[in-house]
Amino acid sequence: MVENKDITEAILEDLLSDVATRKILESIKTEPKSTSQLCVECNIPTSTAYRKMQKLYDYKVIRKTGTINESGKRQTLYKGNSDLIKRVLSYQISTC
Repeated sequence: MVENKDITEAILEDLLSDVATRKILESIKTEPKSTSQLCVECNIPTSTAYRKMQKLYDYKVIRKTGTINESGKRQTLYKGNSDLIKRVLSYQISTC
């Protein structure tokens, strides 16, 4: 696990090395979303979404929250750590 303040340039480059991760970060920077919502919105396969979300969670860029959906089932939502998402996305902009 990585502390929030210890996000290194290598980690930033790892997170931004593909389009799917950038799409996910853009999508959840304003509101929490489920994996299925992210798959539709970002046009990525479910397996890719879970893999990218786990990496973002491990780096503490996002956190998991829970809710109960209309059918009474527990649903995990992913919420961005807004400071870290801003840092990650601003790094992307400054290096492109």
